Amino acid sequence: MRNTTGKKLVKIQDMSDRELRYYGRALRLRKERRRKTAKAFLTVFAAVCMVLICVISYGSIRSNASSGFKYYKQVTVEAGESLWEIAGKYADSDYYKDRKSYIAEVQRINHLDADGQLEAGQSLIIPYYSAEFIY
Repeated sequence: MRNTTGKKLVKIQDMSDRELRYYGRALRLRKERRRKTAKAFLTVFAAVCMVLICVISYGSIRSNASSGFKYYKQVTVEAGESLWEIAGKYADSDYYKDRKSYIAEVQRINHLDADGQLEAGQSLIIPYYSAEFIY
C-alpha cells in the first residue's frame, strides 16, 4: 500500500521497536513544531493588536488635544447677569453647538435647577476651552 507521495505505508503493528521509537519521536517533534508555530503566531498577532490599539488611541488623544484643552473657572455673578449672558462671554462656538448646550452644562456642573435663576454674588464654576496647555 502506498500513500499520495508514493511512499510505502507500513502499519504500526508491523513496525519494529526501533521504528516505533523513531515514529513516536517524529510525531512528538511535529507536534512540538506546531505548538511553537502557533505560539509564535499568537505572539505576533497580540503584538499587532496592541500596536493597532495604541495607534488608534494615540490618534484620538492627539485629535482631542489639538482641538483645545478644557478648563474650569470660578466666576462671581454680577447684579442682573443671567446664564445667557455668561454663555455669551464664555461659550466657544467651536466646542458647543449653541448657547443652550453650554447653559445646560453650567447648570449640571453647579447643580442649578431648570429655571437658572442667579443671584448677585453667587459663585459659578464654568467651563471654557483654550489652545494653550496650562499645568
